[in-house]
Formats: sequence, C-alpha cells, structure tokens
Amino acid sequence: MTEITVEPPEYYPIVEKFFVDGIKEALETLGAELLSVKAGAKPAGSEIRLAFIFEVSREAGFIPLDLDPIVSEVLQKLADDANRKFGKFQNVRFKVVGFKIVERRAEGRKKEARLVIDCPEDLRRTLERLGKGLMIYLRDRDVSFTSLALKVPSDGKPKLSIVLLLEKETAPYEKASLKRTIEEKASSYLRTLNADYLSVETRVLDPGDEKVARVVKEMEKVEKQAEEIVKDDDIRELMAALGKWPHGN
Repeated sequence: MTEITVEPPEYYPIVEKFFVDGIKEALETLGAELLSVKAGAKPAGSEIRLAFIFEVSREAGFIPLDLDPIVSEVLQKLADDANRKFGKFQNVRFKVVGFKIVERRAEGRKKEARLVIDCPEDLRRTLERLGKGLMIYLRDRDVSFTSLALKVPSDGKPKLSIVLLLEKETAPYEKASLKRTIEEKASSYLRTLNADYLSVETRVLDPGDEKVARVVKEMEKVEKQAEEIVKDDDIRELMAALGKWPHGN
C-alpha cells in the first residue's frame, strides 16, 4: 500500500482523491511502483500551492524512462481536473509548484510471478507496460499469483485476453470479483496507453480448476506432443501462462 503524508493534514482528502490515484496509475503503466507520497499544501489567497515527493521503485529489467516530464504532465492534468471538479465550487485554484521523485531499488522477492506476452510485435511494448502495471497493482493488494498472461491474436482482432493464475485455490466469488477488477484496471491502463480500442476479456484461475490441473499434471507430455493440442485455444493460453508455450506460436 502507498503511504501518504500531507501537511497540513486537513488537505489529505483532496490530495488523496485528486492526485495520488492518478499518479499511482500513471507510474504503474511505466513499470514503477508508488511506495509513498509526501505532500505539502500552502494557501496563497485563493490559490492552494502543492508540492510533492514521490518515492518509487522500478521493476527490474524494465525499459528505463525519464519519469520527471511524464509525472509533470500528469500532475498538471490532475490539477486541472481538481480545479474543474472541486476548485471552482470552492473559489480556490490548485497549482503544483514542484515535485521530486526519489527512487528506491526494488527488493528481491521470494517467488517472482511470471509475465507472458503473446501479441503482434507492434503491440509488445504496450502490453509489457500494461502487464507490469497489472502485476504491481495486484501485488500492492496482496494478491498471490504465479503468472499473468496477456494475448492479442495475430489476425488483427482488437481483443486482449488476460489469464491470471492464482497461487492458491480461491473461492469462486473472489475470483469473479478479481476478474471484474482486473478488467476495469486493464481498460483504464489501455486508455492511458492510447490502446483503448482493445476489448478486454479476463479469466482468473487457480490450481483447483480442471484445466489448470490437467496442464500441470501432463506438462511434460504436452510439451513433447505440442502439435496435438494446437487446436485447443484454452490449453494454449494456459500453457503460455505457465511459460511453457513457444513464443509467437
């Protein structure tokens, strides 16, 4: 969870509602996790000036980007949104006067979940960002999972299939709730990444699901006889999610 500190404290609800979630989502799509936010607010007449310190952790191996100009642009949009939705009714205007990004090296994890991408090459970077963002989002909410697979067919259909394999058996209603959450979050990320023309379909599976158990049980056999299951799309996706399907097939 992201730690939020605001001085003076009476501005905490405004900072959390209008700024933190937007910055968090933008960073997640760039493969960075927002660990903490420190914000200062200072009234100056009808203007409320805001300054931020963002502590972030980047995913190892993710494409390095200069976060400052991106965060600057996002903060400006968030301030404009806060002025439109809240400020004009209270006769105040929010202005971001500065921010600083402090990076902390990502800590090693006991068991790193696998991210599998299967898509046309022109979409790979977009789906990598989407996948990393979803993984950060899920870990931040203590969802234990072994792999996340994202697939867009090579036939040009604008459809994104997401398969999440949970670490432990989970109640059906929890999986259904997680499915809705993932689809909502993925759709939001796709808008940020200018790829919202893709429709999203998600499956949340656990070790108790029949097809997962079948794949795990017969993994070696399936790998040796892959051609026999080429026509089974469900098995193909599960194999990809388990990291056992040849890339690009």
